[in-house]
Amino acid sequence: MVDVHIRIYFREPDGTLEDSQQEFGIESFAGVIPAIGDMIVDPGVLQGLNRHDPKNRRVWDVVGRVFNPRDMADYVALVVEERVPNLLEYGVVAG
Repeated sequence: MVDVHIRIYFREPDGTLEDSQQEFGIESFAGVIPAIGDMIVDPGVLQGLNRHDPKNRRVWDVVGRVFNPRDMADYVALVVEERVPNLLEYGVVAG
């Protein structure tokens, strides 16, 4: 079996896709490729901020997946939109 690499791309408000330069193995997502509609808690927190405070966190909503089987069979481009979590999501965001 081929190791799958997942590369994050941010969709900007104008529709442009920006490479985040962040790559994850499939094991980072419980062994599955996130699907459209899934929410991912951004693993990064600015240095000096409390990662357990949901106000310091961001979430990524998965809005697309791009597969390129001929040229990059072991890569998936995950298209996300970044946002601030809402109050109802704080319990799941502040791990």
